[in-house]
Amino acid sequence: MKNPIIAGALNFFLPGAGYVYIGGRRKKFGAILLLSFILLYSTAFLTSNISTVIPQSGQSGAEQSQQMNTYDQVGTIAAFLLLFAFAYDGYNEASRRK
Repeated sequence: MKNPIIAGALNFFLPGAGYVYIGGRRKKFGAILLLSFILLYSTAFLTSNISTVIPQSGQSGAEQSQQMNTYDQVGTIAAFLLLFAFAYDGYNEASRRK
């Protein structure tokens, strides 16, 4: 019997880890998802200091910065919603197996 809270927390912090913890039919999906997120996070971490924002022609640096801030905010909200969805699904999957 697997603890649903642990499965949900694992899926929130490392998407796919909760599925691996639970086992069963989603174990392969969880392993692939976990490896994909680790690769994505490590790539983003390694390239975060290298990339620079170059203003497009006709836009000032402040306009470009405001546009990027809006995209960053939307992306952050979407990422948290996705993490909550994975946590909820991991919790439900573990609850069904009790």
